[in-house]
Amino acid sequence: MSERFVVLVMAVLIALAGVTPAVVAADQVTGSPDISLQAPANEVAPGTDVELPVYVSNEGRLQESGPDGLVARVTTARAVRLTARDSETPIEVNTGTYPVGNVPEGTSGPIPLSLTIPEDTPPGTYRIPVRVRYSYAPSVDYGSGTDGPEYRYVDRRETLAVSVIVRDRAQFAIVDVDSAARVSGDGPVSITVRNTGTAPARAATLRVHSSDDEVTFGSGADRSDAFAGTWAPGENRTFEFRATVAGDAVSRQYPLNGTVAFTGVAGVEHMSRPLNAGLQARPETSFSVGNLSAELHVDEPGTIRGEIRNEGPIAVDDAVVVFRSAGSVTATDRAASVGRLDPGESRSFTFDVDVGSAASAGDRQLNLSVRYRDPQGTRHRSDPLTPTVSVDPERDWLRLAAQNATFGIDTDNRLAVRVENTEDVALSNLRARLETEPPFSTESRLAYVDQLDPGETETLAFGLTVSEDGVATRSSIAVTVTAERPDGERITVDTFVVPVSVAAEQRASDTTLLAIGALVAVVAMIGGWWWLRRR
Repeated sequence: MSERFVVLVMAVLIALAGVTPAVVAADQVTGSPDISLQAPANEVAPGTDVELPVYVSNEGRLQESGPDGLVARVTTARAVRLTARDSETPIEVNTGTYPVGNVPEGTSGPIPLSLTIPEDTPPGTYRIPVRVRYSYAPSVDYGSGTDGPEYRYVDRRETLAVSVIVRDRAQFAIVDVDSAARVSGDGPVSITVRNTGTAPARAATLRVHSSDDEVTFGSGADRSDAFAGTWAPGENRTFEFRATVAGDAVSRQYPLNGTVAFTGVAGVEHMSRPLNAGLQARPETSFSVGNLSAELHVDEPGTIRGEIRNEGPIAVDDAVVVFRSAGSVTATDRAASVGRLDPGESRSFTFDVDVGSAASAGDRQLNLSVRYRDPQGTRHRSDPLTPTVSVDPERDWLRLAAQNATFGIDTDNRLAVRVENTEDVALSNLRARLETEPPFSTESRLAYVDQLDPGETETLAFGLTVSEDGVATRSSIAVTVTAERPDGERITVDTFVVPVSVAAEQRASDTTLLAIGALVAVVAMIGGWWWLRRR
């Protein structure tokens, strides 16, 4: 072996020996994230739903340091996910797994943690377990013997906890609503509220609000307040309000919302969570009209009779049927009391009415309603009831006809007029007056009938004189008749026109006069002959 070859081999060995130390001398950064959870605003009250703000802190743990970029590589928690659990606490967790993302050294958040604190949760501190999952690089190799930073990620799981403090505090719940308010009326509403919390409330005020405009309080407001003062834990308070339900409402539950404003034990003012309840609007009692009858004529008083029926669902007291004028039909007394009406019960009513002289015959729609008290003593008025009655034409009452209607000139006569009651109502104290104009005159112009029953006929007699300067003609004489109806009212039945005739004076003809003259001459001749013979 030549000397040159030996030198070359030794040079290669020395070169290889120089490479190996360079690999061994590579640098490394090692460390890990250090994750913790904080909830600084962690005080809650029973009976509430809260979103607890949670912050994720990473302090980082470093065993071997190095360049800043590589240090961040090993201390950063990547793809952080939080999963809270109910565990054995009474607090309910409503949030599922929450993706936080990368968390470098420092603090990230807030992360909303949705919790429900039941009303019966005792005061105290509760720890909510939270599982934390993330990835990180535990080490990074770097140096002249590497192609660049070399690292790998590993997964880590750990369980941490968030502290929740449940404080003593007054809490409230509506436990009962009793309503006597009915559709188209008002009534008392009792609302019972309980302090379900663990602390007393001071200067407490309940506010009730109706979110439906068909239910109002007092004089039409959508809300009403009631002062309660000091309110101990577990104590029930009952508040009275007066509610009105609109006439176009239906019988159903209407939403009520309430809140309680109060001062806590530390002197801090609080507002309770919303209190929700329903107000049951009771159905309106309905009525119907049956067996309706009416005796109505134009320009006469009349009577309307019927029955009012309680269709339910409740009994009513002090019921009064109210009549409102229907055009020309007016009631003498607008209210007819019918008293108590149980569901399904009917009572009769009567209205005396007047029909105006300007009225026309035909159907009329009445306007009736019922005022009543419900079992709680609250006054109500029903919806209008609109039955129909018929108004008959004005009555004719009488028919007059002259029995002897022809008179001579310059004569005194007896005028006989037959009068007949053509209606089904008796008339009394019937008085007839003869109205005359030339050539007629009378000294006996009045006639009287004590009673004229339906269908009955009587004869009226008057004295009638025809003056000597009358002429033959057809004329008429007026007879005005007044009478009393069965209700005692005196009426002018009518002015009747009785047709009469004046006959021409009877004169003898010339032939008749000649015959009479001849007869007189013959009698005179015979008388003269008889007288001469006796001489």
